[in-house]
Amino acid sequence: MKSIRTTCCGVALAMLFGAAAQSQTADKRYLILLIGPTGSGKTTQAEFLKKRLGIPTISVDDLILENPAALAKYRRPGITPGPPQLNPAIDGLFAEKLASMDLTKGLVLDGYPASKDQADHLAALAKKLNLPHPIVIQLDVPDDVARQRLLTERQGGQDKPELIDERLKNYHREMDMIRAYYPEVNIWTIDGDKPVAEVSSTIEAILKDEIPKQ
Repeated sequence: MKSIRTTCCGVALAMLFGAAAQSQTADKRYLILLIGPTGSGKTTQAEFLKKRLGIPTISVDDLILENPAALAKYRRPGITPGPPQLNPAIDGLFAEKLASMDLTKGLVLDGYPASKDQADHLAALAKKLNLPHPIVIQLDVPDDVARQRLLTERQGGQDKPELIDERLKNYHREMDMIRAYYPEVNIWTIDGDKPVAEVSSTIEAILKDEIPKQ
């Protein structure tokens, strides 16, 4: 796994190549998996890639919010539901959303896959749609920073500490699966505690092959 703890390289290179470097990505097609705890900035970076490179995005959080009835079908009385992102309905909702999108430039995924079964499902769809091998970008944020963001910036102090801890536990479980499932060479770890613009520049530099593989 390639870990990038400082982003000055990405910022400097982005400034150096400017529009010429941006044109370098024009003919490329991506499958980008953004991984990180809630509050790490995944959604912000997905929106950046969508606007900067014209790559559509799918957010699991959006699928959950937009399809409560579909997810409710799989709940059983007296059984405590697991994390909503692992609900069996997610795969179907994901495939349905995918079928309606223009994938000419690829796809950015925010929060999917979250299990090995989902990763297998994604691999089958990617093969069918001739999408490239995934680039996994982990926005690494310390647990205490993620907790503080959830308690203040993102949730207005409404989340209970035990729910935040459960979210972080789920994230670490997902990250363990990602590391086991995808080749190490395809995983990039970025310091998600850096300013948003620096993180964006580093991601862009990775996609343009401006940061050498280590």
